[in-house]
Amino acid sequence: PWQRRQQWLLAALVSWALVSAVAAAHGGVALREWRTVFLAAGLFALALQGLRHDPTWPTSARLLLVAWLAGSTVVAAIGLGQYVADAQLIQAEGVQRIRSLYGSPNNLALYLERSLAVTLALLLFTRRGRLWVVWAILAGVQGAALLLTFSKGAIFLGLPAALVTLALAAYGQRVPPGQRRRILAWMAGICLLMALALTPFLHTARFQGLLDLRQGTGYLRLQLWRSAWQMALDHPLLGVGPDNFLYSYRSQYLLPTAWQEPDLNHPHNWILDWWTRLGLPGLALALGYFGVGVAGLWRSLRARSAGGETKALATGLLAAVAAGLAHGLIDASYALPDLMLVWVLIFYLVQSGVNTAAEIKRHSL
Repeated sequence: PWQRRQQWLLAALVSWALVSAVAAAHGGVALREWRTVFLAAGLFALALQGLRHDPTWPTSARLLLVAWLAGSTVVAAIGLGQYVADAQLIQAEGVQRIRSLYGSPNNLALYLERSLAVTLALLLFTRRGRLWVVWAILAGVQGAALLLTFSKGAIFLGLPAALVTLALAAYGQRVPPGQRRRILAWMAGICLLMALALTPFLHTARFQGLLDLRQGTGYLRLQLWRSAWQMALDHPLLGVGPDNFLYSYRSQYLLPTAWQEPDLNHPHNWILDWWTRLGLPGLALALGYFGVGVAGLWRSLRARSAGGETKALATGLLAAVAAGLAHGLIDASYALPDLMLVWVLIFYLVQSGVNTAAEIKRHSL
């Protein structure tokens, strides 16, 4: 079964990360990241696998889903409170960016875009009723906070990827024409609200130089990718090790044209991140793990025996994967403890046959 293949791939990935960490030049930080990112993810997967063999697994999976979406909403609400109170904001390029409990607004955006994709799918693909209002409130809070991070990766890559996935799902599934029109109308309204919310900030430096690759962030990102590519070529087998990118980058691979940002600790691209961190074997294992996971989500979405709630959840999880990978083309994707745990959760939730409506009625948010 695909679940078993995915388990073995994750176990192999955790093991290879340990080999790479032991061989890293800075073993202390490498082993710390191995424990907090890779080992933690492996143990979390083992715990979920143990729950799957328990008769209470469907209920446990539903509670995990509810806890994840509720927790994301609380984190988003804290960020909105900071914006109202003008407290703990990050001022950058003419905008005030919220960060909630995170050290960086980008980290907050990376987390929220995944939960928002699932919440939007449950909002759009489930029946109207009291539960629909709950999804609308959660999506509104998460979406507002996500926009106020002013993360360009989330706004222009992550969210569009999620919305395109949801739109394709509306056509790919056997959705009645009336429901399909309603879904697309709601998505058009969401896009319009996003555009209106961002309009007052389009004159700021953060958005004016968005496509300028000759200077600013775009130019520096290109120089970073050149350096990361060379680093990957120089360390094809083991990479430089977990959390060792910073030390190799600023000591050997930093280009003179990118001197403004010498303290970057990852290459801001998920393919280069896996390669520089764990070498080509690590990249191959990661591609296998994510490939098997996405294939499992697709099977759940297309299964004739799956109920409407399960298909809605599978659609949202696919949208979350699309958002994470799209945003990860220019930022982090996995090498943070919370993000790696969310990846594991995404690929396990759909195995439960979750009936979200039934569980929310029993466990009020």
